[in-house]
Order: sequence, then C-alpha cells, then structure tokens
Amino acid sequence: IGTIGTSRNYQLTVNIRPTATAAHWRSVLHFTSGGNIGKVGTRIPAMMFMNKSTRLSIRSGRAGHHNDGCAPMQQLALHRTTKVKIRVAGGQLKIWYNGRLVCRRTSYQRPDHTTRPVHVYAGAPWYNSAHGTVSKLVYQKLR
Repeated sequence: IGTIGTSRNYQLTVNIRPTATAAHWRSVLHFTSGGNIGKVGTRIPAMMFMNKSTRLSIRSGRAGHHNDGCAPMQQLALHRTTKVKIRVAGGQLKIWYNGRLVCRRTSYQRPDHTTRPVHVYAGAPWYNSAHGTVSKLVYQKLR
C-alpha cells in the first residue's frame, strides 16, 4: 500500500469483508519496518486469518515479545463487512469488532516502535493473501 511513520501508541481502524476461507494462514494487513517476524518493528501490527477460517490473529509486538497479540474467538462473517479497531495505548492492547470489545491485553507498557519508515501491506509477501477486501483503513498516532 505504501509507507508511513508510526507511533508506540496508535489506533488502527479498518473494514474487512472476507469472501472465502482457505488452507493455511492468510495475510490481511501487515505493518513492518522490514521482514515478517522476530525483531522490533516487524509486526506493528499484523493481521492474518487462521487456517481454514475467518478468525483473525492480530499481532502487535512489545518489548521482548515481537509476536505478541490476540486471536479473538469470534470469526468474521463471510460476505459481511466488519469494522475492526486495534488500539495500543495506556499499557494495553484492545481490539473491537463492530464496536464490541473482543480482546484486551494489559502487558503493553513498552510496545514495539521504530523511527524507520514502516511498509504497509494488504496481503504481505510472506503469506498468501486472504480472500476478501479491506477498506477505510485509518492509522492514528496517539500520545
């Protein structure tokens, strides 16, 4: 999609409309300063559908845990748009689907951050792309 500057604390909203499931993990969105996983800035955040489902795994690294995050139990409905909001602030990671809180982690006192430009992918090069569409992507830096 492009490159952006990021912040330790942020809010990301995006509409996701899955149209099919598929074998293996499927990339939806991935924000990275370079590479897929394993170092600071590689998943800030990353969103993937899990194997044969529309269940999202949402990763947003933090100090010493660059693949931390949450995988809410709820699957997104096929052929329906879900507004997903991710917020990292105040030492917490929170995730909402259509305004309903579906996950909260309280271990984000030191979220991953980089001053380097961050590449934004809709369907990252490390995984096959998810079947569906993303729209109304908004990234906000928070204090």
